[in-house]
Amino acid sequence: MQRVLALWLLLLSSLSGISLAQNSKALSVPKAILEANASVKLGIPQGARVLLREVVVFVENYPDPSFRLFVEPMLKAALTEAGFTVVATAQDVRREVEERRFERESEEIHKGSLPPKGTILRETVELKATVHLVRSARQLGLLLGELRRRRIDIGGFYIRKNESGAMVFLEIIDNATLTTTAQLVSFATDKDETLTITGTPFGAILLGRDNQRQRDMKALKAAISHLSNLLKIKLAEREPIKGKVLGKFKGATSTYIVINVGRLDGVQKGMQFAVHPVRIIGGETVALPPVAKIRVLIVNETNSVCDVVEGEIDNIEEGDETREILQEVKANPKR
Repeated sequence: MQRVLALWLLLLSSLSGISLAQNSKALSVPKAILEANASVKLGIPQGARVLLREVVVFVENYPDPSFRLFVEPMLKAALTEAGFTVVATAQDVRREVEERRFERESEEIHKGSLPPKGTILRETVELKATVHLVRSARQLGLLLGELRRRRIDIGGFYIRKNESGAMVFLEIIDNATLTTTAQLVSFATDKDETLTITGTPFGAILLGRDNQRQRDMKALKAAISHLSNLLKIKLAEREPIKGKVLGKFKGATSTYIVINVGRLDGVQKGMQFAVHPVRIIGGETVALPPVAKIRVLIVNETNSVCDVVEGEIDNIEEGDETREILQEVKANPKR
């Protein structure tokens, strides 16, 4: 039986010609941040809809609401860059309801121009961000001491004289139980090498002449940039989504593959899956090497429609196993 199986594996490997090599991308994250988050498992898929429920910024251990105006857009940009979909806040929903009510009552607005109902995306997970700005080694020591009393022991973070530091905590909150299921921490000073986050309003902030404010904002940008890369690394650590081929159907120009996993399983448009033939060999059901690569075009709650991007569609049969192809993400620790 083992000899037959070996021959099958060799035959399929030679005939399929399917290259499933994953693109590797090294992300630069300070070593101390990687170590502080080594045991954290997010448990949420890339592309998940997230609600940034609360953003609180503390300056020298006192809340400072004025900083939220700068921090919240940067956090949303970081989440989007990491692969999440940021949904409307409760305030946004209420404002849209009021705007729609006003438009429907107005005779001057064409009713056909109104957006359809139910177009506001709802969240699958909630996030809470707590940011601490510190401006001296003494303040950082006091903050770390307070965190240790709360059983949060973080090492490797330090701040020099005349530097600003920013520590960001991102809590992952389960909607049903309103409990924190995971927490990530990021830290940077204004002297750290920063990474670009698309769409942040940081350039305009640098026009000010307040040196302390500039140092604070540089530290915040660096910490949030590290957080974005950390999220990408953590998302890549999850197990690939697995499913089965339900069948094929012919469209106007092509034949498509339907698989039995969808939005509820974390599938997003554009994801790619390897198709592994499932055959009975020597009385055992065996998943063989991949014969095709498929790409998700349409997603509903439980199923997805895909096209074939590599391999022959004739090699795909109902019941074959599909495995998500994860992009390999490597951490490049910075000391």
